[in-house]
This record gives sequence, C-alpha cells and structure tokens, in this order.
Amino acid sequence: MVDAAKATERRVRAQQAKDFLISQIVEEAERENVPLSEVERKMLYFTETEETLPDIYEVNAQFESEYDDSEYEKKIAGLLRNAFRRNRKESVEGERRWKQAIADLRKEDHYLLVMVDQSLQSASDAELLQVGDLLNFWTVVMWSSGITICLFATIVLWDYLREKGWIPSWIPNISLTLSIIGVIALWFVVKLAKIGALGEVIKDLFEGVLNTFPFTLIRKRKQG
Repeated sequence: MVDAAKATERRVRAQQAKDFLISQIVEEAERENVPLSEVERKMLYFTETEETLPDIYEVNAQFESEYDDSEYEKKIAGLLRNAFRRNRKESVEGERRWKQAIADLRKEDHYLLVMVDQSLQSASDAELLQVGDLLNFWTVVMWSSGITICLFATIVLWDYLREKGWIPSWIPNISLTLSIIGVIALWFVVKLAKIGALGEVIKDLFEGVLNTFPFTLIRKRKQG
C-alpha cells in the first residue's frame, strides 16, 4: 500500500514537472518568436513508459518523417536554457521550482529529459552546477556546517571523557575513527544534495522508521 502510494505520488509529481517545463518552453518560444508547430509541442510529451497523449505514437511517426530530431532537440535545449536563466534572474522561488521540476522528472523516463540534459551541457560550468543542485548553496553550507560542528563537539567531548578515565582504554583511536566517519557522512550529504536526492532519502528513512517501529513492537508482543 505504501509503495503504491509512493509510486502514484512520483507519477503525479513527474507529470506536474513535465507540464511546468513544457509551459516554460512554450513561453520562451513566444518571447523569442521561435515557431513551434503542433507536432513539435506534442513531442515534448513523448514517453514510451508512462501515460501521455493518446495520439503520441501517430505524432511520433509524423515527427520522424518530417523533422530532424537533432535540430529539434537543439532548438528545445536552447529554449530550456534561456528559460532557466530568465527564471533565475526573476526570483529565487522561480529558480527553486525549476530545479525541483528537473529532479522530479528524472524519476521517470521522458524524451524531454534528452533536451534538459543538452541544455545543461551547453551551459557554462557554473550554471551546470547550479541547475544540477536541487538544494541551493546555503542549504548545503548549513548541512555541512552542522555536521562539522557536531563532529568537532563529539571529538572534544570524547577526548575530555577519556582524559577523566571514563572511557574504556580498550577503544583505540576513536577520534580518528570519528573523523573518518564524519568526513564520509559529509561527503554523502553533499553528493545527495547535488543529485537532488537528499530530501527523498530523509523522507524514506523517516517513513521506514515509522513503518518498522510499530511492526517491531507488535512482533515483540507476540513473541512475549
């Protein structure tokens, strides 16, 4: 039941993301006076694995016979890139919504992602990093700083307790071990943030605890 609900939520979010990105493409085309035929617009919805337009295969057949896919993808990628730049300049919320839409769409298989990826390849390195991050720079800094502070406090406290003789002497090099664990944890947080999966991982872990904990209690009661 939980998996079905999560799958439904993923589909809904991906569809909303696709609608948002397509609306941005169409709006940018109108701003730049770039013509988009009905076939070109419908091809933005193309997918072979998810629910989409009822006549999409007829549209695809017409597209393959009348259009150059490389030229089409180049045009759409340019519109995507310019639309993102405009959103980023207009507001922080617009930039955040754009990044979230890309992250949501990547959870499914859509032709539009081909143009999204091309728009990132054509951007500067700085823009590529900005679009690739679901969380903004300050959020990553906050997480990194929090983990660093907690790690430092833990090491200081551990050394203090060990000096007082309250820590068993058979635990060697614990500060070094904690440092290594902290660095690894920090690396994972940054990597998850860059691929836009940090929020989903935290959510899944939280849901897993909630789902497992009551089950564990029931199982213990039955065993008792």
